[in-house]
Amino acid sequence: MITTIKKYLPYLSVVIAIVLPWFFYSGYLFATDMVWGPKINIDWTSNWFLMNLVTKILSFVFSVAFLEKIFIALTIFIVLWGGRKIASYFLEDKIAIFVISLFALFNPFVYDRMMYGQVGIVLAFGLFILAIGYLLDYYKNGKGKSLTYFGIFAGLTLQFSVHFIFFLGIIFVLFLVLLFLKYLKPSMDSRLRGNENGWKNFIKYIFIAGALCILLNANWIVGNFVSKNSTANFVSSGITKQDLLAFKTSGSSNGQVLSNVLLMSGFWGKDQYRYADLTSVKSNWGKSFFFLLPLILIGLYFGIRKKETRALSIGLSIVFVVSVVLASGIGVSYFQNFTYWLFDNVPLYKGLRETQKWVSVITLIYLIFISIGVKTILETKIFSVHKKMLLTFVGAVIIMQAPFLLWGFSGQLKPTQYPADWNVVNKEMQCSANDKFLFLPWHLYMSFNWVGKIIATPAGTYFDCPVISSSAMEWGGIYDNSQNSDSQKVNAWLSAKGNTDLLKNNEPGIKYILLAKEIDWKNYLWIEKLPNVKLINETETLKLYAVQL
Repeated sequence: MITTIKKYLPYLSVVIAIVLPWFFYSGYLFATDMVWGPKINIDWTSNWFLMNLVTKILSFVFSVAFLEKIFIALTIFIVLWGGRKIASYFLEDKIAIFVISLFALFNPFVYDRMMYGQVGIVLAFGLFILAIGYLLDYYKNGKGKSLTYFGIFAGLTLQFSVHFIFFLGIIFVLFLVLLFLKYLKPSMDSRLRGNENGWKNFIKYIFIAGALCILLNANWIVGNFVSKNSTANFVSSGITKQDLLAFKTSGSSNGQVLSNVLLMSGFWGKDQYRYADLTSVKSNWGKSFFFLLPLILIGLYFGIRKKETRALSIGLSIVFVVSVVLASGIGVSYFQNFTYWLFDNVPLYKGLRETQKWVSVITLIYLIFISIGVKTILETKIFSVHKKMLLTFVGAVIIMQAPFLLWGFSGQLKPTQYPADWNVVNKEMQCSANDKFLFLPWHLYMSFNWVGKIIATPAGTYFDCPVISSSAMEWGGIYDNSQNSDSQKVNAWLSAKGNTDLLKNNEPGIKYILLAKEIDWKNYLWIEKLPNVKLINETETLKLYAVQL
């Protein structure tokens, strides 16, 4: 028991150093893409179905606000544990493994996504590197158990971000090449026949791994065939080349885009000024990475030089170059045509409209080469004597890549309660099975005074009645490409100032209209002049209307 606690304690200490301030206060944490509330929607066709189901069950014991904080803490721990898994493949020193695991968390890729509220992407990244860690284990020991774990963690990765299928795919292709070299190359020598048992073992367990991966994602895979508003329909019809422009990798020139990618930055969301941008801290931006760069280069050099890691290092170098090209996307003029070709011809690739997500692969490769680099340095006499000093310095440099993660993201996220009058209105709205309410103002993202920042509309996570809220992202030349039929009808109704049959026929089943007194809410007061709309309650932050049929 004591040994187990010692094993986890360093990693839990880092988690606590980040999340502890949130547990001193009650309330929810809000970021642009992170909006939780007391209502948990269970949609079996969603890839978040299992997560929401578990949260729903736990909500009978704990508050959802508390579970949100635990979810973020668990995400941070999994990312660290994934870093530990990769580092432990190359190293045995526990202190060195812990220090290197910090690199998986303290980097611009994780920081930007976490601060924008894309915790699912960060969790998928942590599960991704865990999956690759077990893939490396199989390459080393040939045990089927490792492939089984790979299948489980790969499946969980796709639960939180389907885009990682491309990142898992490129590493898996490299893995197949490495196995080919390991099992078949010796057959050229008559004394060293190909390892037939190795291939049989691999085929057996990769089939099990694939089955587990599909089973974990069976709900949303099937859901794409039965749901009218499926992800597949959105990818095929909703996403256009304008999305590539809207979500292109950040940078005003070819050189700046490449620099951002190599420094694990370039997330388009950082340019919206929703959180402290690491790249704006001129006194530190990039300097930490340049201290780590020698370790990466040493790892690359000795990784290629040493026979046991040569094939892996060469393969990762190729994958690195490919990932840099793909992460840069249309942000680099030389890569534009290739990105557009992939967008038009590779099935489902247009779903990866944010090409910067390829930085997750780049971060993984850096993590591997840093592990090899530290191992190489610690094997030298001069550094082995001063091991603790060296590792302390490396750990400090790694943390300085994204220091704003510490202590509640440097206070950038604070627990916030929903307004009291939201609960009053929630109790007043009485909906039957087919009833819904329309939430206005009609914006997917907008500023709420009680939060003090721009967030996704939270109505669907708070009110008990089913909601029709805006899917209009209004960003990068895109108004609304969701392909949602209810949104399209409401858009037409709003444009015509109520002169459509939306409320007359009322196919969406709108029983109430709820207008939040936020941003441009006064522009919607014309609804009070509609003959079948009646104001029934007005509170400090809301106006509730009943639709009379």
